[in-house]
Amino acid sequence: MKRALPLLLCLLFLAPACNALLSQTDGRQRYDYTQRDPLAEVAEDNWLRPAEEFHGGRFYTAAGIGAGAYAAFGVGLYSIWYKGYELESFHTFNDWPEWEQMDKAGHLFTAYFFNRTAFAGLRWTGLKRPAARYTALGVANLLQATIETMDGFSSNWGFSLSDMGANLAGSLVFTAQDALWREQRILLKVSNDFRPPPDIVVEHPSGASSNLGNISRLRFGSSVAERYLKDYNAQTIWASINIASIVQAHTLPPWLNIAVGYGVEDVYGAYGNVWRENGVGFGYRTGDRRRQWFLSPDIYLSRIPTRKRWVRLALGILDFVKVPAPALEYSRGRFYGHWIM
Repeated sequence: MKRALPLLLCLLFLAPACNALLSQTDGRQRYDYTQRDPLAEVAEDNWLRPAEEFHGGRFYTAAGIGAGAYAAFGVGLYSIWYKGYELESFHTFNDWPEWEQMDKAGHLFTAYFFNRTAFAGLRWTGLKRPAARYTALGVANLLQATIETMDGFSSNWGFSLSDMGANLAGSLVFTAQDALWREQRILLKVSNDFRPPPDIVVEHPSGASSNLGNISRLRFGSSVAERYLKDYNAQTIWASINIASIVQAHTLPPWLNIAVGYGVEDVYGAYGNVWRENGVGFGYRTGDRRRQWFLSPDIYLSRIPTRKRWVRLALGILDFVKVPAPALEYSRGRFYGHWIM
C-alpha cells in the first residue's frame, strides 16, 4: 500500500491543475452531448455536420463504406487469426473457463466499439435516433456473429455461446445508455503496453529446454496487429466513467473520467501455461497466473472542448483507447502503484 500513496497524492494535486488549464481554453462553455450535433452553436457548417433529416446519398455512402470495411475486416481477421488452422464441419464448444475470461472482456469491448461506430455513422446520415440505435445494435452483433461463425468452422476453436453472450452484453452497454441518457456516460476502452515476447528459457527435467517467447509468438502472434488483438497479458479492458455526467456536477470538467480496468498476467495458455515441443511437455510457473484490477484517471477525448468538427471526429475515433496515466492495481490480495500505465 505504501507504493500506492505517491500515486494518490499525485492525482490529488494534478486534478485541480488540469481543470484550471482546460477551463481557460473553453471559457467554461458547455456542450449538450445528448444532441445529434453538440457543436451546432460553435462550429462552421460542412459535410461533417450530421444531417437533420434522412439523407439518401449519405446513407448509401455510409452503407458502402461499411460493407467494404466488413469485407476487409473478414479477410484481415482470417489472415491474422484463422489462416494457420485447418477447417472442419461447424461445431460448438464451451470456452468460458479459458484465459481467465480475458477473451470475454475483449468480446465485450469489441461489440461496444462496433456499436458506437455504427451509431455515429447512422446519425450522420440523418437517421432518427431510435432507428440508428437499434440498427447499430444489429450491425454490431452481425459483425461479432461473423467471428463466431469462423470459429465454428475452425479446428482450433468452435462456436461459443459465452462469446455470443459477451458480444450481446457489450453492444447493450451502448444501447442501454443511449436509451436511458441519450449519451454515453460509460465508455469501454482498451490499452496495450506492447511488451516484447518474454525471452525466458524453460527447462525440462530430462535436460530439454524451450523458450516462453516461442509459445507467446505462437499463441499471441509476432506482428503489431496480432499482438494488439491477441496478447492478453499486454491488454487491459476498461470501463471509463464520465464523472460530471454521472453525478450531474457542472463544476467538473466534462472530459474527466475515472476508469476501472481488468487484465491478466502470466497467462500463456487457455487453462495453464503448458505446451509440448518436439514431443516434450513444458510448463511455466502455472501457479502465478493471476487476474488484475486497475483504477486510473482517464480522458473522454471527444468531450475536450473544440470548435472544429474534424478535431472532434479525430478525438472520437481515439475514444476507444485508454489514455496512459497513473494507475492503482489490485492483485494477489495487494495494492500496487504504477506511475504510468
